[in-house]
Amino acid sequence: MQVFGMPIETEVRRIRELLESSQFASALAAAQALLPEVPENRDVLYAIAVGQRYLGRLPEALATLAELEVHHPDYGRLFQERGHCHVATRSAGPAIDAFLRAVALNPSLPASWRALQTLYRITGQAAHAEDAAKHVANLAALPAPIVTAFSMFADGELHDAETVVRQYLLTHGNHIEGMRLLAKIGMRLDVVDDAEFLLENVMLLAPDYHAARYEYALALLQRHKHVRAREEMEKLLKIDPDNRVYRTTHATICTGFGDYDKALPLYREILAETKLRAGIKVQ
Repeated sequence: MQVFGMPIETEVRRIRELLESSQFASALAAAQALLPEVPENRDVLYAIAVGQRYLGRLPEALATLAELEVHHPDYGRLFQERGHCHVATRSAGPAIDAFLRAVALNPSLPASWRALQTLYRITGQAAHAEDAAKHVANLAALPAPIVTAFSMFADGELHDAETVVRQYLLTHGNHIEGMRLLAKIGMRLDVVDDAEFLLENVMLLAPDYHAARYEYALALLQRHKHVRAREEMEKLLKIDPDNRVYRTTHATICTGFGDYDKALPLYREILAETKLRAGIKVQ
């Protein structure tokens, strides 16, 4: 699509550059001029909200974010921006809620974790502040392009995330989190053979990385390699035998393998536990 004789992507990029250079009034004017042509565009609405906040027009920013949520309710950055608006009005509770929603949708938002660390500390929630600080430290320990790619992935920008992470791996060689992310992108794009290969190599480099091993088992399962998938799940269950996710996946794999004698008791156990947790009487 073209607007004013130029592709929409080009104009959005220009608006983003204006924001990054702190030209908030110019960015806001450009985004508002573009909005009638693309009224539901995520990036345009987000740019308007950011510009409004930086110019002190907080009620307008919150209204723009509400409109953005109607069209893009799973966009983590909109909740981060809402959190910043609530911080500006010294509303700690709503700010915490907004930042928590942001990191639930996109865990790779350092600004949200830093804000949560500060908000928890000033509201006397030391344990939560410490947990947020750990997330800040974990993200800070990763290369910036990897964090950016993870954030893009969480926001559904799969091809952009793939470009960033591939470029990083080509330049810097093997990186466990980069390889894992590329595998996750492969799974999402149904390029499962590549995902399997990447995760297999992650396991060679980091055999104790349980989250990656679980994803490896899922890739094997999706490729109908049930015997190998079951082997990987059995390794995980030896480490964490009560993990419900592991047990459910193990049962699914056993079903695909045709081992119903093992799968059915697992399903019964999980169902009974679910009923008990829900307060349902088990006969």
